[in-house]
Amino acid sequence: MNSHDENFIINLAINVGKLMLESGAEIYRVEETIERMISSKIDSKVDVFVLPTGIIVSTKSSVKSITHLERVRSYKLNLEAISRANSFSRIYTQNDLSDEELDILITSLTDIPQFSNKTTLFFTGLAGGLFTGLTGGTFLEIFLAFSISLFVGFILKRLSKFNPNFFIRNIIGGFLVASMGVLSYYIFSKLGLNLEYNRIIIGPLMPLVPGVALTNGIRDLISGELVAGGAKILEAIFIAIALAFGVGIALQISFAFI
Repeated sequence: MNSHDENFIINLAINVGKLMLESGAEIYRVEETIERMISSKIDSKVDVFVLPTGIIVSTKSSVKSITHLERVRSYKLNLEAISRANSFSRIYTQNDLSDEELDILITSLTDIPQFSNKTTLFFTGLAGGLFTGLTGGTFLEIFLAFSISLFVGFILKRLSKFNPNFFIRNIIGGFLVASMGVLSYYIFSKLGLNLEYNRIIIGPLMPLVPGVALTNGIRDLISGELVAGGAKILEAIFIAIALAFGVGIALQISFAFI
């Protein structure tokens, strides 16, 4: 492995930036990381342009010009991956690493520990239940919200194997949350228990709300990334529309039969 090879350096920087982008990092942070890594090793003019769906890197010298394009298709919030990528870029730019040292650092990026599905689902359910509690829900409403969040998280996890687009995925999520919320309300009302179906629905919806996309979009706009920031905010708006659409369909159908 030749750490001074220009193509290797560019591809390494792109892969680090891709990891950050797929893990939920802001666009401006990804651009800065890629540009800093390449500029520290190559004496050429570096231009980096990042969108939520792709990375374009161009290096220009007096001898030649190289342009790389990397498509980004998957997203999953992972703060540990972003932290490791940031640490990797700092170490890489500030030191002359041997091939062995670089291999060890690259392994740290590809060997990121993941939470088990059971742990992820449990805390998804816990988030939904606690949000219901914050709205003044009773213990039973909190438990129902916890159960619905856990179930919907499980279904969406299974659904991800078919790679649905984010709009369809969130319509299904909103539909399941509202349907199960109204069904729970109906069953317990027959048992003489007075529940608020609004609270049962709101809690499980919160883990699906695009808070990270909206926050990153605003931060990118503030940093001058108008195209990427606008795309992120538009994505957040469409996710919210999809959730509302799914909930609306479920409520219309549910109350037509109850």
